[in-house]
Order: sequence, then structure tokens, then C-alpha cells
Amino acid sequence: MHAALLAQLNRFPTPKRYVIALSGGCDSVALLHALKQIQSQLTCQNMLAVHIDHGLQATSAAWSAQCRVLCQRYDIPLTVIELNLKIEKGESLEAVARHARYAAFGQFLQDQDMLLLAHHQNDQAETLLLQVLRGSGISGLACMPAITQVNNTWLARPMLNLTRDDIERFARALQLSWCDDQSNQDTRFDRNFLRHEIMPRLQTRWPSASATLARVTQHQAEAKGLLADLAQIDAQSCQAFSPQQISLHGVRQLSESRARNLLRYWIAEICQAPMPDSVHLQRILDEVVPAAEDAEPLVSWANVELRRYRDALYLEQQRDDMHTWHTSWDLHTALELPTGERLATRMASGSGLLIDKAAAVTVKYRQGGERCRLPGRAHHHELKKCFQDWGVPPWQRDRIPLIYIGAELAQIVGYSVCEPYGARSDQRGIEIYLQP
Repeated sequence: MHAALLAQLNRFPTPKRYVIALSGGCDSVALLHALKQIQSQLTCQNMLAVHIDHGLQATSAAWSAQCRVLCQRYDIPLTVIELNLKIEKGESLEAVARHARYAAFGQFLQDQDMLLLAHHQNDQAETLLLQVLRGSGISGLACMPAITQVNNTWLARPMLNLTRDDIERFARALQLSWCDDQSNQDTRFDRNFLRHEIMPRLQTRWPSASATLARVTQHQAEAKGLLADLAQIDAQSCQAFSPQQISLHGVRQLSESRARNLLRYWIAEICQAPMPDSVHLQRILDEVVPAAEDAEPLVSWANVELRRYRDALYLEQQRDDMHTWHTSWDLHTALELPTGERLATRMASGSGLLIDKAAAVTVKYRQGGERCRLPGRAHHHELKKCFQDWGVPPWQRDRIPLIYIGAELAQIVGYSVCEPYGARSDQRGIEIYLQP
């Protein structure tokens, strides 16, 4: 096991610290021991362990104590993180615990840390079966990658090529001590049911079932990578005015499966938004992409909305109705907006607003009927017409801050100052701008 672990770690990038996810079970204890044995052979020799106490079992304190004893024996620093999980009715205990655990890891890790997880080949095989039974696509069937970069850290699984039997034989031969989690025997949990009821029967007929299933995940991971490469090519050819937009004309030139692949990539990787399920993704292809130019189709899921305007698809977060919101503003400090953005100011020569110190400044959102005389224009124009000329999608128009001086509209933030409030070339004005 030492040689296999060393060879795998040498394939990974060199971190500043190895952070061992130590549950106290056989797999993570074996990983801890093996890492200590090869520590001097690694380029990075800085190691520490982290134990997550979910607080779900009466024996959890004993597991934490056992982890402390182990780490003291190996002279490896240990951090114990205690969680206070609350499982709501209808929630999956497995899912809630997993999400909380990874969230805790994410908060603990520092830049260039590599979190080492003790997942092995049998875990990979079980994960594949779970994903198949959930009807997952290629991304889900790729299961657990050997290494994943998350911001400036890595999540690594250096034991995916080892079986559970390999690890247990290693641990028993060295007389290692570990904790047995009795909940792992509870077949009410899906993974435990597969582990204890299904996998033994499969291996009776196909002894190498775990290795074969794990190999399937490798094939799916390769296919996932190829589809990502194709999606990047299609994203470039379908690029609109910003990353949050994609050209409808370009999408229509693709086959449906290729368009679906592009949409998944654009939503998850470029827009960093929650992935829609297959039903919502099909609605995008059936209702939004072929919609008439004057239609206003909408598909929403999680906390995002997908719409179309002219030749582009837009993906944005859902926002509350802003029609009735307004506030006074002294312009001296940045103003927090209900959209999560803020208004800030800076002095500028030849641009911005000319505002009398005694003037009352109010910030509002569009309610309808507003008018503005644009610079160089002789007459006022309806704000609706201005937005059409500027190509602002209808649903975004009600989210653009409007600056009023007294009762008159003085600025459409991000677009134009209204006359007669604009600073001339020989004057200093106050520029008002949006910060994310």
C-alpha cells in the first residue's frame, strides 16, 4: 500500500499542506498510517488531520478521542470540528451530513492545501450504482475523480485503485486500531443496502465487479472531459455580448444533444448556476429556444431564471419586485441596494451629476411613465423607449437604479445622465456607479 500511495501522490500537484480527512474508521486510519510511513519521501512533508464530529451518535465523542490518540502517536496535528446538524422532515441524513462535512472542510482549508480522502475502489463502484439508479448523466456516472481543484485547494482520493479488502488486510497486518461505525450496517441507507445486499451477490457471479464498475467511471470521466471540450468550442461560436448571455442563433445551429451539452456547460461552468434537472433543460429547448421574437418565455429553477431577449439567452438570479422601494441618499457613503449591489460615488472632471449641496437626492426603481432628456437631445423621451434603444431586456429595466433630484429624474445609473443635471467639460461632477 505504501508504494501505491506514494506513486499516486507523486502524480498529483505538490501542495503546501496535506490535510487528512480522519474519520477514525479503518480506511482513513490506514491512510494516516501509510502517509506517516512515506512522509520523508514526499516533496511536501507538512501534514495535519481534521476530524468532523457530526454529533449524530452517542459514540461520536469516543471517535474524536480515538483520533486524538492516533495523531499524538504519529505526531500529526489534529483539528476536531463539531457540527450541530438538524435533519428536517423529508431530508436525507446521508445528504445533509455529506454537505455539512464538505462545507466544514471548505472553511478549514487554506490556499494550496490538499485534502486527502480515504475513498477506495468499492466506494467508487457503489457510487456508480447509486448514480445509475438516480438516472444520472455522464457527469454523474463519472463519480468521484481522483483529484479535483476547488478554488486554490485540491480534493484528492489517492486510494481509488485499492479495494476495501486491500486496505483491511494492510490495517490488520499492522494491528492498527480503528472505530467501527455501526450505522454502516443499517441497510435503510441506500449505500449500505448496495454494500451489504447487492454487491456481495454481484461479486458471487462476477468476482471483479468492483474493479469493472470502477473502470466504467474512468470511461465516463473521459467522455465528460471530451464533452466539456466540445462545449467550450460551441460556447465560443455561440458567444453573445457577455458570459451571462448566449446566442440563440448559434444554439439553433446545433443538434439537440449538442445544444443540451452546451447549455449544461454554460449554466454550470460559465454562469456558475445550479444545474437544472432534465425536465427544465428540455423546457429550455422546447419553449425558450424556438420562441417567437416578441415572446417572453421564462424557465426558472432553484434561485435562477432563464429568459430570452432578441437573439440572446440570459441567465440571472431571481430578484424581488422593486417597484415600491425608494430611499433618500446623502451621497457621502456607499448605498446598499436591495439587489445586493451598492451605489458608490467619485468626483470627475467633465462628467457626472451637478448637484446642489442642499438638493434632496432619492434613489428609486422604475414604476412606469418616467421621462428623461438625454444629453444633446431637445426633447424628453420615455424611459421605456430609451431602454429599447439601449437593448436592455424588459425584466432588467425594473432593476436599474434611478437617481432623482427633488421630483425630477436626473440619472439612469449605468446608462445616462438626464439634462440639465450633467456636468459640462469645464465642470466637476459626481459620478454615481454600481458596485457588484
